[in-house]
Amino acid sequence: MLDALFGTDGIRGTTEFTNEHRSRKLTPELALRIGQAVGWALTPSPEPPPPLPQVGEGEGGRGEGVRAAIIGRDPRVSGMMLEAALTAGLLSQGLDVLQAGVIPTPAVAYLTRHLGASLGVVISASHNPVEDNGIKFFGPDGYKLDDALEDQIQSLVLDPARAFIPRDTRQLGRSRPAPELAEAYVDYLVRSWRGKRDLSGIRVVLECANGATSFVAPETFRRLGAQVEVLSGNPDGLNINESYEYIEPRTLAARVVSTGAHLGVAFDGDGDRVVLVDERGGIVDGDGILAILARHFRAQGLLSVPAIVATPMSNFGLHEFLKPLGIEVVEAKVGDKFVLERMRALGSVLGGEQSGHILILDRGQTTGDGIYTALVVAALMVDEADGRLSRLTAGIPRYPQAMVSLDAPRISIPLAEVPEIRAVLDHLRARAGDGAEVLLRYSGTEDKLRLSVRTRTDGDGAALAEETRRALQQIVAEVRRLASRG
Repeated sequence: MLDALFGTDGIRGTTEFTNEHRSRKLTPELALRIGQAVGWALTPSPEPPPPLPQVGEGEGGRGEGVRAAIIGRDPRVSGMMLEAALTAGLLSQGLDVLQAGVIPTPAVAYLTRHLGASLGVVISASHNPVEDNGIKFFGPDGYKLDDALEDQIQSLVLDPARAFIPRDTRQLGRSRPAPELAEAYVDYLVRSWRGKRDLSGIRVVLECANGATSFVAPETFRRLGAQVEVLSGNPDGLNINESYEYIEPRTLAARVVSTGAHLGVAFDGDGDRVVLVDERGGIVDGDGILAILARHFRAQGLLSVPAIVATPMSNFGLHEFLKPLGIEVVEAKVGDKFVLERMRALGSVLGGEQSGHILILDRGQTTGDGIYTALVVAALMVDEADGRLSRLTAGIPRYPQAMVSLDAPRISIPLAEVPEIRAVLDHLRARAGDGAEVLLRYSGTEDKLRLSVRTRTDGDGAALAEETRRALQQIVAEVRRLASRG
């Protein structure tokens, strides 16, 4: 049995069962057991379930407690297998299931709250390759499950003595396809438009990563009047995230410039992240988006507190840009889960990560939503910048920064306590200059080590990236040596 189930973003594993690199195999058997455990935790008493909710019920997310789960997934082929197993587990414990099909992660969060369902489930590995998949859960309020409920589910799943007996026939849950939920989500996005005018006359290129936004994003932008071109918008179950444009949208940037488009938008596989491209081909990552939104929210009196939440991955230019505006950048641990926790503790409405995972806690938003974020920026672009995103980013400084990832086994010894690793990090920190910060951590969703460096002065970004890569190679070699010794 596994010794842990939940990571920083739900449950992740490989569905490539011959892949020995990943320690967790996300099998149909495990998915069935997870569904049984979740269903048991949410419906411990065998009461007859009410009718399945329809779109329009539960308006406003008041949490009426309808005993139904909404399941959405990204297009990867293993999602259908895992959905069937999860559905069976939930039904066996008396929980009804609405199968939304291929739909972005934030859509499930919104719809769960909107319909007052008991649970939202997303089958997705986000930005991971097609061989991986994952399971995320949302509660009736649209937020991800709290730690206590995750711990309960994990204990149930991992207890080998725990058996889940199906309910009696008349107490079993029912399921039905619910393709109308995607339409309801598009309607919500269109209603959320903030601009004084729509996107008529604006040319937009969307990079959908052959993922969950491939239908919803183009439809939303077209309804708002934009002229839309779609790249990587034909998912076949195997090509999700192949373009890698949601990290470095170079092809997208070239297309924006060559076609004279006003805006480029790159999503990751499940649509909770977004990176933008301006009309000149300039890339606007999560830090740039946070800077634009924080300045606007502050000017409009929309910041409930004069602070936003970022992570130690944020560029020091973001801090420097917002400080004169009276906006503090508070840092949480890497991961949108931790950013959200800090935001709610502070009462902040804005936070996010450089990767493009932006949290805007208004108008029913409870999680990162790439399409919603892109629309908020697009509204500012047409209202305040004459359709030129570059005008919104002018004056935002950016200092050299590097982040490198390599496959690595996990070891029980804290990395910073290994003398050889500490020496490499100290050398890299000294080479990066005064005030530089170095962060070494394991990925929360993959078996990788990530090494990042951020500086406070101008310098050679390419040289910093190469030096960071060499340092991580040395560290991984040491980690592998230690792992081989047991």
